[in-house]
Amino acid sequence: MNDRDRLLRELRSKIEAEVEYVDVKPYSHNLISIYLRQISKEFGDEVVNRIIDDFELESLGWTKVESDEYNIKEKKETETGT
Repeated sequence: MNDRDRLLRELRSKIEAEVEYVDVKPYSHNLISIYLRQISKEFGDEVVNRIIDDFELESLGWTKVESDEYNIKEKKETETGT
């Protein structure tokens, strides 16, 4: 297994560990969002969308994104500082 595969497996494991604590522990939602953002940057939005499906994250408030939509949102947040 190469480093890239190991990173994805590690991030998926971290998401899996936090899913059951969404709306129970105070930072689980934030941690999952951070992990998804990292996966998006490293592997792309298609992988993020697959993970959203795999862990049924839509039922917990996450939505799938199109690549352009995500990148535009990131750019706007960077420009506005929000």
